[in-house]
Amino acid sequence: MSNRFQYRLSSIQKSEIAQNLIDILQKDTNITDQTRSFICNWILTVGDEKRKAFFDVWNIVLKNYLPSSRPLLFRACKRINKSGKIASFTTSIDCAKRFSDSKGLLLICDTKETLRFEKELSKIGEYKNTFYPLVDVLIKAKDSGGWGFSERILRNYIGENEYIMRINHENLYNLKWV
Repeated sequence: MSNRFQYRLSSIQKSEIAQNLIDILQKDTNITDQTRSFICNWILTVGDEKRKAFFDVWNIVLKNYLPSSRPLLFRACKRINKSGKIASFTTSIDCAKRFSDSKGLLLICDTKETLRFEKELSKIGEYKNTFYPLVDVLIKAKDSGGWGFSERILRNYIGENEYIMRINHENLYNLKWV
């Protein structure tokens, strides 16, 4: 039997978590226990152990959530990943540099440019170029007494400025670290 982390969710749970993630930022809704567990598992699970359940939830969120902010986002990677893959980005170039150990590639997305026409050309449920500011959820939690997140999660992971986004090479610049 594999020692790898097996994270499974029913389709109903995936939809409920995705809607709660959207409502936390759009409607100031309280976080549910299963959403808090999802976020903690996402943060603490290493990349090659993240399974379909995680990506199914983020896929629902990204198709239905249009962010109000438009930051520059960065991602460090060893090679160019395929388009459509859901991945973590950051607003901190220092954080991206630390993750890369100054090797491989740096992906850059100007979300202001990428999302310029998303609202006019797409409708909820069909968004293709959006992102989700996970860091905003953690900051909200910290400012509201923690929402049941451990002190360690809030202390260690807010600084990563994590955003979840689908890789789309048409909207990304890539540079090699030197």
